[in-house]
Amino acid sequence: MPTANRPLFAYGTLRDPEVLALVLGYSPDPATVLAVEALDCRTVHYPGRSYPALLRMVGEVAPGTLLTALTDADLAALDGFEGTEYSRGPIEIIVNGVPVAADVYWPVAAITPDAERWSLAAWVARHKAAFMATETEAVAELRQRRTAPLPDKR
Repeated sequence: MPTANRPLFAYGTLRDPEVLALVLGYSPDPATVLAVEALDCRTVHYPGRSYPALLRMVGEVAPGTLLTALTDADLAALDGFEGTEYSRGPIEIIVNGVPVAADVYWPVAAITPDAERWSLAAWVARHKAAFMATETEAVAELRQRRTAPLPDKR
């Protein structure tokens, strides 16, 4: 039985339904994916990458989606996908005027406030095709490693 996890705020490539389905291995029920915003945050380019990072920045608003029905297996898949450049941690999201505790992938690297803004639409237009071509295989390898049986240590 799936365990109840905190919802996850996705602000970058995971907002794209095809990318999310690739990483999770299934398409989530649309009722569990809510359009939301993170107050006092800005989505910027991760240094040297085509994908984004989230910065705390008073007065800014970062668009995103709130994934509300993630299982432990889903979070393991997402953690593997995000790798060592991000750390999952808490954030407060406002949903219909109500604060909701969620998780988000914060960048590990120090990113300056003057970093260029990141846009999902621009990423889709410029980088998605190449990303899907390379990441499909990488995600399949991650999934295989997570589900491989442990070696027998007799």
